[in-house]
Amino acid sequence: MEIEIMNSSHIDNVLEMSKVFYASDALDHAVPMDIIEENIKIAVSGNDILTGYVMCEDNKPVGFSYVTCYYETEVGGVCAQILDLYIDSAYRGRGYASKYFQYIFDRYNYAKRFRLEVVRDNENAINVYKKMGFKDIAYGQMAIDKI
Repeated sequence: MEIEIMNSSHIDNVLEMSKVFYASDALDHAVPMDIIEENIKIAVSGNDILTGYVMCEDNKPVGFSYVTCYYETEVGGVCAQILDLYIDSAYRGRGYASKYFQYIFDRYNYAKRFRLEVVRDNENAINVYKKMGFKDIAYGQMAIDKI
């Protein structure tokens, strides 16, 4: 498995995988297609806000994820937030998530915290994340959506 930084050649494949991911029970609510398309557009634009990654097997995209970074006062440094980790069901169980996380840990080795969100009943994902060393944190999250 290879990991590539998302670029314009990945757009169609990531869009198709996104349709599957965003319709799954990995999310607690639906995400409009225009937002999904904007995420991909931002991720391939070379900005500092959102970086996309594509997992490939024999040059075929089989998964994707995003990372965004911000300063977190509790750890006194950068937090790398891992977003929307998706691996095609035909490729799960092959250690791709572990390889992806190790890649991200190495790429963002300056980060003092790695963070992700998971729907509480997604036990398979939770087990993978725990194997990688992620732990529950005591904070609930609150949000105001302006979309």
